[in-house]
Amino acid sequence: MDNTTTPDYFRDVTDLHGIEADSWRLLQAAVHDRSCGWRLPALATCSNREVRQRTVVLRKVDDQPRRIFVHTNIRSPKLKSINNNPNVSWLFYDAVRQVQLQLTGLATVHTDDDIAEQIWQDETELSLRGYLAPYVPGTVQSAPESNLPDDVGQRIPQREELSKARANFAVISSAVDTADWLLLRPDGNLRARFTYEAGAVSTVDWLAP
Repeated sequence: MDNTTTPDYFRDVTDLHGIEADSWRLLQAAVHDRSCGWRLPALATCSNREVRQRTVVLRKVDDQPRRIFVHTNIRSPKLKSINNNPNVSWLFYDAVRQVQLQLTGLATVHTDDDIAEQIWQDETELSLRGYLAPYVPGTVQSAPESNLPDDVGQRIPQREELSKARANFAVISSAVDTADWLLLRPDGNLRARFTYEAGAVSTVDWLAP
């Protein structure tokens, strides 16, 4: 018999500080829980009046200070967008819990620093295989293309085979300035907003949904 239990989140929806703490607990859990909807947020960037969104995989969460991390191909157009305008927005939705979270903040790109190296070392070979991609993401192709080398397309590479992929690896970190929490429920939705200064909670407010 499986004796594991699923942690409860947002049990007291009258407690603003509890909601804020549970939001960060669930974000941290989502890094490792593939069934959690918050594991796959949408990241929105804006550059030259063009707004783009894409689904990314949450890779690391720090609750002190409030920061979240994903990784991406260094050749991806979203890095140019972030370098031009570091203001980003994140949208998380968990369909099971029916909880949405919007985060805003400033993004930083890491390539050769300790943050990038630590996350590179922590990731699995399967997660890093995509950085062997021969083509720049978004390159037009004449047929369906996985963008994986032929020799690793059907298998997981060994760690030493990934050494040349490191040059294509980048981490995006985002310091969180605001968090907008929304709970959907039949007897009336609830919404709250949290703001941060220097990584600590600054204000907590109820909002009209």
